[in-house]
Formats: sequence, C-alpha cells, structure tokens
Amino acid sequence: MNTKMESTDSPLYTTLPKPVAKINRVYGCAYFCAILGLICYRIQYMPSEGYVQWMLLFCAELGLAFQWVLEMAFRCWPVERFTYPERLSKRFEKELPPIDVFICTADPVKEPPLDVSNTILSTLAFNYPVQKLTCYVSDDGGSPITFYALLEASRFAKIWVPFCHEYSIQQRCPEAYFSECYFNETDNMSFTTEWQKVKKLYDEMKYCIRRTVERGIVPEEKCKEHNGFKEWKPAMTSRDHPSIVQVLLERGKDITVEGHDLPSLVYVSREKQPGNPHHFKAGALNVLIRVSALMSNAPFILTLDCDMYANNCETLREAMCFFMDSRTGHQFAYVQFPQRFHAITKNDLYANYLRKYMDILHKGIDGIEGPSYMGTGCVHRRDVLCGSERQHSSLNLMKELISSSIVGMEKVAPSKRLDEAKELAKCGYEKNTQWGKKVGMLYDCAVEDTLTGLSIHCRGWKSVYYSPKRDAFVGCAPVNLNDTLVQNKRWATGFLEIFFSRFCPLTYGIRHTKLAQNMCYSYYFLWAPSSLPLICYGLVPALCMVTGLSLFPQISDPWIILFLVLPVCAYAHSVLEFIYVGGGSLKSWWNDQRMWMIKGVSSNLFALIQVVCKLLGISKVGFEVTSKVFDSEAAKRYEAEIFEFGVSSALFIPFSIIALINLMALVCGILRVMREGYPAMASMYVQVMMSIFLVINSYPIYEGMFVRKDKGSMPLPITVFSTLAAALACSSASAISWDSKSLI
Repeated sequence: MNTKMESTDSPLYTTLPKPVAKINRVYGCAYFCAILGLICYRIQYMPSEGYVQWMLLFCAELGLAFQWVLEMAFRCWPVERFTYPERLSKRFEKELPPIDVFICTADPVKEPPLDVSNTILSTLAFNYPVQKLTCYVSDDGGSPITFYALLEASRFAKIWVPFCHEYSIQQRCPEAYFSECYFNETDNMSFTTEWQKVKKLYDEMKYCIRRTVERGIVPEEKCKEHNGFKEWKPAMTSRDHPSIVQVLLERGKDITVEGHDLPSLVYVSREKQPGNPHHFKAGALNVLIRVSALMSNAPFILTLDCDMYANNCETLREAMCFFMDSRTGHQFAYVQFPQRFHAITKNDLYANYLRKYMDILHKGIDGIEGPSYMGTGCVHRRDVLCGSERQHSSLNLMKELISSSIVGMEKVAPSKRLDEAKELAKCGYEKNTQWGKKVGMLYDCAVEDTLTGLSIHCRGWKSVYYSPKRDAFVGCAPVNLNDTLVQNKRWATGFLEIFFSRFCPLTYGIRHTKLAQNMCYSYYFLWAPSSLPLICYGLVPALCMVTGLSLFPQISDPWIILFLVLPVCAYAHSVLEFIYVGGGSLKSWWNDQRMWMIKGVSSNLFALIQVVCKLLGISKVGFEVTSKVFDSEAAKRYEAEIFEFGVSSALFIPFSIIALINLMALVCGILRVMREGYPAMASMYVQVMMSIFLVINSYPIYEGMFVRKDKGSMPLPITVFSTLAAALACSSASAISWDSKSLI
C-alpha cells in the first residue's frame, strides 16, 4: 500500500524554509532601528558650518539605507528546494515532454567555436530520451567557421552520445571530461579501450576546429563535405547576410555508430541588414522560438549561453520534477538554475562567482514568487514565453504570428522545412506584429532576460530557483577587471532601463505581484543610481578631512556608538552570511566587498550616465560581448590573484581617483592629528577610520599604478590623469571655504 502511494501520489519536489530567515528578521528590525537613530541624529544636529557637505552625506546615507531596506526583502523568506527525479522516472518515463535547447553565439573571435561545440555536445548527451531532444544554435555572427565547428561536433556526437549513455558518464562536456582522465579510476579494460578511442577522436575534432579558427577560413575540401556551405557568398558579412537554416543532425536519419537514434541539431543564422534593428540576443531567441515551433514545437525550452556547458546530465529531469508535480506544477513558468563558472581563482578575485546573488539573494526571492530569468540555464514553458496568461494558452496568438500554412507542416521532416524556416528568420518578419512586445523575449532593453522574467511574473506566473548538489551548468567568467566591469555595466544599464519603463516595479509591478517581490526587483534595477551615495561617501568625508571639517560625532559624544555599531554590524552580518549561508571563505568575502565598491563607483556610474543620455536622446544603449579568450601571461596573473588592468579603460578612472583622494586625505588627517593632538583625533576619528578602510581596500589599485611594471599594470594615462584629478580635488578642498554661507 505504501509503495503504491509513493509511486502515484508522492510529491516530485519539496520546499523547506531556511532557518536563517528568523535570524535575518530579528537582525533587520534591530538594524532598522539603528538607521532611524542615525536619521534622527542628522536632523537634530544639523550644523551651521559645512551645511552642504552635511546634506550631501545625509542624502547618501538615506540612499544607502533605502538600498539596504530593498535588500532585506530577499532575506526574510529564503527557501531550499529538493527534487526526486527517481519518482519522476518511475511515474512518467514514457510521458516525459519534448524539450528544445536554444544556444546563442554571436562572435567566433570572442566566443571560440570549440567552446560552443562542447556546450552543444554536453546538451545532446543529456540523460533524457533522445527522441525528445532538439538542439538549436543561433549564430548571430553568421560565421562559416562556427558552422564548420558544429558540423565537426555533429559527427563526433555519433560517438560521444552513445559512449555517455552506455557508461553512465556524469560529466558530458568532452573537454571537461577528458581533462580528468576518468579511465584511471577503473580496471575495466573494455571501458579503458573505448575511452582512449573516444579521446583520440575528440582530439582530432579539436585539432581540426582550432586549425580552421587560426586560418580564419574553412578549407575548400571541408566545404565540399556539406551542402550548407553553399549558403555563404563572398559578399556576406556578420552584419549583412541572408537567413541560413541547416539541419546537421536529424532524428530518424542520423544515427549513432551502434544504430541508435540521436537528438536533432539545427543551425540558425537569422537575416541581418544594415538599418534593420536586430535586438541583439532577444531577437536571436525569438527567431529560435519561431523556427523551433516549425520544426519540433517542444512544450519546454532550455536557453543556454554558448559557453555554459551542461555539467549535470540529470538537469532536465530535475526541472521536470517541478513542472510535472501534480500539486503546484501548473503555477511555474520557468525553472532557473544558478550560473556557475569554472576557472574561478581560489578566493574569487573579481567576485565573478556571484556567491551573494546565486547562493543567498536568489534563494530569498525564490521564497516569494520566484527568481528573475537570468538569460541562461533556464527551462521555460513555450506557451508562457509566447505570451500566455496564467491558465490561458497562447496557441491562438502563435498561429496569428506564424502563418497557418507553416504551422500545418507538423508531419514534414525538418530537413524539408528549410525554406519556410528561413522565412521565419528574416529580419522583416516581425514588422507590425507583437513579437518583442507581448510575444517572446521583450525588446528595447540591455537585459532582455530580466525584463521578460518580470513580465511573466506580472502575468500571474511563478518561477523556481533550483540549486542541485552537482552544478547544472558551468560557464566562463570574465578573467580581467575590464571585462568584469563591462559585464556589470551592461547589467546595471539594462536594469535601470526597466525601472524607467512601463514595467517599473514601483508602478506597474506593484499591481500584479507581491510588495516583497517588487522590492527585490527594485534592488537590482537601482544598481546604477546606487553609485551616487557610494561616490558621495567615498569623497565627501575624505575631502572634509583635508580641510579639517568633522562630519561625525566626536569620540566623547554618545552618538559615536551609533556610527560605530552600524558599519560593524553590517560587515559582521555580511561576513557570517557569506561564509555560513553562501559557503564562501573570509578572503573571498573580502574580494567580494572590494568588487562591490569598485563596481558601485565605476560601472554603475557609467550605466547611470548611459541611461540618462538615452532618455535625453543623446545616445543609444548597445550590447557588448565580453571576451572568453585571454593570453598566457594574463592567465598566470589571474591564477596568482593579481589584478589585471592592462587596457586604458575609462571604467578605471572613478575608483582610481577615489582611492588616491582617500590616500592623500589620510596623510593630511594623520599630519593634522600629529600637529593638533587629541582634539583633532577626537573630531576626525570616524573619517580617519573610513579612509584607512578604503586605503586598505584599494591596495591592488595603488600596486597597479605605482609598483607593478608588467603588462597587466594600470596604464600610464589612467595613472597620470587620476593622480592629477585627485591632487586637484584635494588642493581645491583646501583652498575653498566649504561653509554654506560662502556658497550662497
């Protein structure tokens, strides 16, 4: 009786509240009271001198307090989820729904075709019925080299997929798998022989792809191996080419070496023409939605970045545990997996592991209505992506947007639908339709994924954040400071664009989702404006210390306790949470908080300026692809956890100036204390401690400017400009009277 109940009625997943929620609520209430005390102090003791600086600092404190309140919404309802894929297999093995996998690439230089091939191979080898898997690759660069790499991968798949299934290989990305030499762990000679054979074939594939990439052109003899190469003409460029759709693997036609079926693999390069907006990644995904609706029309879609390979072969089954659960499965629009990265340094130098967000904040929003869509590692319901409301199908809307003659070709083989698929991939197909507005990925935003996820939540759907024991997907993170800041700037820019759009959580969202959910969204969307209070707090106390103006209570004043308790408690909570909840180390926390400050005063500031310029009609927001390639010298510095500056990036200027101003101010403050004694120390204590903290945090910046001589050091123009700007600011602060009367 119990066995029967287990197989028919037991849940496919469970959700457990995290015990840390109660601690966070108590801490939040106490800290909020301390913030109110700070506000009372600022209002009650507003000085007659230094009024301007006092107000600037007060406004900065209000801004930081508002950001803290928004962030606390994540910490009140964190949950942990667990799945039971064995129950799913027993109950629904023959009923598992088909899944289409979307992989996007845009630049064969910044996104190496070999990495794309490894991602594709890892998804073709999922532990999922092969007849229910179809992989679509969007090549926005329209590169014949990328197509060639996929052709080589499709051939290797006929060996790789059955090898993984036969020996139940867990790691199904060839590059990651073979780097670990698994055959040394077994005495099975049959497996060892097969391993060596497959390894040899993979090395041959890798050599062919790399050699072709180095040449920059596909050899003529290789072009004769597939009719698809005839699609490329001499005059074609990455920004001006017709739509190309080719089937590289087709179920029922292409089989493994043992005669078994394979998942399908389809190459798609949408049409591009100068003057026609292509909407970046969002436009590419919408083309894939249409083309896949024609060829396979699976009810579920997995979206992946080209460098984010599948690390857990059970991922799709774990996602289905949420969708196919009889109690709540109908509520979920998508299942979002964490973004994980390989080759991260031991102490996560640039905080690219995103531990705070992936292991702390996202588990908090999961306890409300679910996480935002992060653009990769996410399994969607197709009808939800196509605009359906809760409990309402979008099938009729899809038929309006894709001609009925094309939708009716359900029994025609994919290889016979190429002409119709090319029509769906033309740049003018979406004109005068709802694509990008109500259907598919939404346009006009640098973070189309987050905007689409927000719109889905506003339509009444929930989402799931699931972090399995074995990471579902693993990708490449930026390995230098500039790429890290460029990536963060793109996110911050897109977030602020959403905040100023009709989907603003404080106006549109508040009518459709819970207050806490909107607070979480607002926390992200206000990254860019948060740069202003950070910059203010980084500059005003330091410059006032140069002039001898105190902005905080003296040591003998009881109010000093408040200004000591607030930062100490905030950092203590942050450290404990990062280590015991997020699973990080003390040094990785230090790097994380340093990068939070660097991003806050640099990339977030540039994002704010960029969005303001867009709103004023001065410029448009573009899409920047971060490079996945770096040289051997840079790799050695990265492994040694040495900051990589290297390029003359304007993003380095703000934090360099702030670091130098605080260093100069600290020297002035120490000299003043030595000259005036205890009275100066009593009045400047808080400002001195703040500058000491910022100077210690900024050590890699000083080292890059004045100590290091390698190629990764701070470029001389940035060093000279920042030094002159900091010196000018400090000298001006000394020369100008800062009291409010002289300014009126």
